[in-house]
Amino acid sequence: FDIIFLDVILPDSNGLAGINRLKATPSGPEVVIITGDGDIDGAEIALNNGAWDYLVKPPAYHKIKLLIQRISQFRNEKKKEKHQLIFNRHPIIGNSPALNDTLVKTAKASLSDGNVFITGETGTGKELIAKVLHANSKRRDNPFVVVDCTNLPETLAGNILFGHRKGTYTGAEQDRSGLVKQADGGILFLDEVGDLSPGVQKSLLRVLQEKKFRPIGAKDEISCDFRVICAGNKDLKTLVDQGVFRKDLYFRLVVFHIGLPPLRQREGDVRRLISHYVPDICRQMNINAKGISDDFVEMLECYDWPGNIRELINLLHITLANAFEEPMLYPHFLPREFRIKILRKKIKVNTGNDDIKGKVFLNISQTPSKNMIRYKEFRDYVNILMESKYIDYLSGLPVKNISELCRMSGLSRSRIYQLFTKHKKNVR
Repeated sequence: FDIIFLDVILPDSNGLAGINRLKATPSGPEVVIITGDGDIDGAEIALNNGAWDYLVKPPAYHKIKLLIQRISQFRNEKKKEKHQLIFNRHPIIGNSPALNDTLVKTAKASLSDGNVFITGETGTGKELIAKVLHANSKRRDNPFVVVDCTNLPETLAGNILFGHRKGTYTGAEQDRSGLVKQADGGILFLDEVGDLSPGVQKSLLRVLQEKKFRPIGAKDEISCDFRVICAGNKDLKTLVDQGVFRKDLYFRLVVFHIGLPPLRQREGDVRRLISHYVPDICRQMNINAKGISDDFVEMLECYDWPGNIRELINLLHITLANAFEEPMLYPHFLPREFRIKILRKKIKVNTGNDDIKGKVFLNISQTPSKNMIRYKEFRDYVNILMESKYIDYLSGLPVKNISELCRMSGLSRSRIYQLFTKHKKNVR
């Protein structure tokens, strides 16, 4: 389908919840939401989730006809654009709809010289996308200069960004170019731009407006020509509303906005990333290449990846060190703590409030499955669960001091301190 008209009120769900799933299908249809009342919040949710428009019942025939014409024209132009747009995505790995949408936006931004703001969770690859954009732009043959805004103290920012002249201060034995001059003709990449101090924001705004700056100790200003790509995991609009970030600078920086999806929303890409990085890491570690079992991939696909691609790569390094010369990767090579996190999702726990033993039930069918939990993993999980329950029980006992707790539990003082610290409980 090219166009879907979706009612907000469905027999078994809210239509707004289905927009992402519909747009993720192979045809990637445009979705028009239809509702019985003018719900402003609902309209905002729909548009934020990628809906084309939001109509109130009963929609006029001419409005529907006009919408269909505009959407059809847009999709036809989009198909032509795909053939015309030459874009080198190397070294981006993945082919999920969410990632491909991001790459389309990146390709379009590379055709312009407008400033770009890239957002995404930690570890999603914001700097990598910035470098891909640079490599596809007309500035590709000029420098890509990184500014770490988190570690840019206001007292040193002028020197770091704009440089200085010889003799300006003690130790300034020669002229030094700042990062802005180094980026002349190319890209100035502001990493974690939301962390810029107010003073640095003011200085940067002037450079963006005037395309000139004055090194410390210099008499004359120097012209500069660079494009800004900035990135961060903070919402700059919120920072503007809070008065933390300058509104005028915000509008200078955010011409294009590219949002990177978290790994948990990139369907199928965990498998692709594993297949790409395992051979690379094996070469780095100078060990034999390894096969990858389906059980191993499926366990990693169960995880939410709060640290995204960076966390996945780090985990693969640890896992390959554990496997060492083994020819195949299996789940038991994963770190124990990681396997327990996954088991918490696979096992349904039902414990009574007044019974410290509790009962643990497995959510499995009678039919053997390749996702069957191994005995050792289940045993480790139950041991930790019961230990946690026992410490909860001890911490709730009406005892006067730790000596009495030692006597009742049969544990030594050092062991009680160790267990209470492990389970984040306070010792009386």
